[in-house]
Amino acid sequence: MIDRIFKTVKTILNTDGRGNFKPSDFNLILHNVVLEEFDELLFEVNKIVNRENRGLISGALENISDRLREKIQHYLMPGVPLTYANSLFTLPSNLRYLDDVLYNLEPVELCRNNKDFNLINSVSHTAPTLEYPIGLKQGNNLKILPATIVDSITATYLRNPIQAKWTYTVINGVEVFNPSANDYVDVDVHSSCENKIIMGVLEKFGVNLKEQDIQAYVQREEVEELNENNSN
Repeated sequence: MIDRIFKTVKTILNTDGRGNFKPSDFNLILHNVVLEEFDELLFEVNKIVNRENRGLISGALENISDRLREKIQHYLMPGVPLTYANSLFTLPSNLRYLDDVLYNLEPVELCRNNKDFNLINSVSHTAPTLEYPIGLKQGNNLKILPATIVDSITATYLRNPIQAKWTYTVINGVEVFNPSANDYVDVDVHSSCENKIIMGVLEKFGVNLKEQDIQAYVQREEVEELNENNSN
């Protein structure tokens, strides 16, 4: 995907008379656009969760459109085992949004703050048990009660996007795409976001286009490439 985005952006910028750009600039701008798209996705997720908390819907992430669900699933990390050390479970370093936590496949009730966590633990009829454990996120860790739980904790979460890198080899003074480079990384988004990412990158370069304009450019490039291949 990254090379298609690179070529489309380069073609449109050259057509617009803005000239070439450095691959390093492209990689940086591309990552910023991917992060913006990811933040927009998280905004939609939080909006759904807030509606559920107000009793407007039930089932949270189950009550979302198929298109949004596909985008979420691209970043979804289901049932990841957590490591226990010093009375805490360590959360993954790439975690951005914690969906749920399970103990032996049973839900752990996650408390919103330390006050609720301590209150639940201090009252006899609400005190956590192995059947009804509770948890509290503390930085990049989880505190789980009862304290006898030291394993079998898994988390489902949305991870952060991986930073993409368009890698190349210089041939006759021209930068040629090289996906075999050791540091090559493709764009970390769902395929349905490709045109939106292209629009975002172009906007950073000062060109504003609508999605139908992008589609027209891509289709024209595909036709020209097909004609060139047929003529050889």
